Amino acid sequence: MIDLHSHTWFSDGKLAPLSLVERAHKLNIRHLAITDHDSVGAHHALREHPLPEGLELIPGVEISCRWENLEIHVLGLLINIDEPVFVDLLDAQQQRRRDRAAAFDLAMQRAGICGLKSHLQSLPCEAVGRIHMADFLIKEGHARHTQHAFSKYLGSRGRFYQKSEWCSLAEAVDAIHAAGGLALMAHPERYSMSRPKFRRLLDEFAAANGDGLEVSYSNLNIDSLKYLADECVRRNLWASVGSDFHSTDHHWMDLGRIRRLPPACEERAIWHHPRWAQVASPVTHAPARM
Repeated sequence: MIDLHSHTWFSDGKLAPLSLVERAHKLNIRHLAITDHDSVGAHHALREHPLPEGLELIPGVEISCRWENLEIHVLGLLINIDEPVFVDLLDAQQQRRRDRAAAFDLAMQRAGICGLKSHLQSLPCEAVGRIHMADFLIKEGHARHTQHAFSKYLGSRGRFYQKSEWCSLAEAVDAIHAAGGLALMAHPERYSMSRPKFRRLLDEFAAANGDGLEVSYSNLNIDSLKYLADECVRRNLWASVGSDFHSTDHHWMDLGRIRRLPPACEERAIWHHPRWAQVASPVTHAPARM
C-alpha cells in the first residue's frame, strides 16, 4: 500500500519518526511520505536509521499558505530536503510560527496564564502550532478538551487568537519545484468555502504551476472523492493519496486508511509522474484498506 501524507512529533503528530516508520511497516505500507508542517526534521532524523525491509520513504513536507485570508496547505513530495531555496522558505515559515507563538504567549500572560513558552520549548517539534497550545491549556486546566481550547481561546473567534502570516501559494510551489519536488494541494475538501470559490482556488493553484491534488484521504465521503477526481481530470492535474495520519488515537485517520483513486484519475496517479520514476520505485499496491 501507499500513504503520501503523515506527520511525526516534529510538527503536530504524536509519534517519533522511527515509531511512525515502524507502524507503517506493520501495516504493510510500501511507500510512506512523511509530510510534517513546514519541517523536514523527521527526514534528517531518519538518515541515521535503516528503514524496515520493503518500505520506501518519500521525502515530503506540508507548507502552510495564505490565500484570501484562508489557510491552505500545499504538500511537497519527492523533494531534495537540502536544497537552499527550499530550506530558506522552511526557516522563514518556522520563524513565523515562533513569532505567532510568542504573540499567543503574551496574550495569555496578560490574562494571567503563564508557562506557554516553556511548554513549547520542552517539545521535540520544530513547527509549533495551535494544537500544542491547546495541549498546554488542557494540561493547565484552562480547557476541557481540544475543541474547547480552540473555541474559547485559539480559534479565529477565540480570546487569544493571533492571525497567521504564511507564505503565498506561489512561494510554496516555487520552493518545492526548486527542490525538485511536486506540489499538491492537501485535503482540498476540508477548506471552508463554496464550490465556486474552491474552483477559483484550484484555478489559481494551477496558474501558480501547482502539480496536483490530494484526491483521496481519510474520512472523505464518496461524493467528495468523485468530485475531486473530476476536478483533477478537468485541469489535467496529478492525483495523490494520503491518510494525514497524526496519532493512533485517531483510528479513522490511520496509515493506509484511504480509498482507491476513482478510475477517472487512476492514470493521473502521482506515482505515474515522470519525476516518480526518477527517484522512487514503482507502486505495485495502491490503497486498498477502505
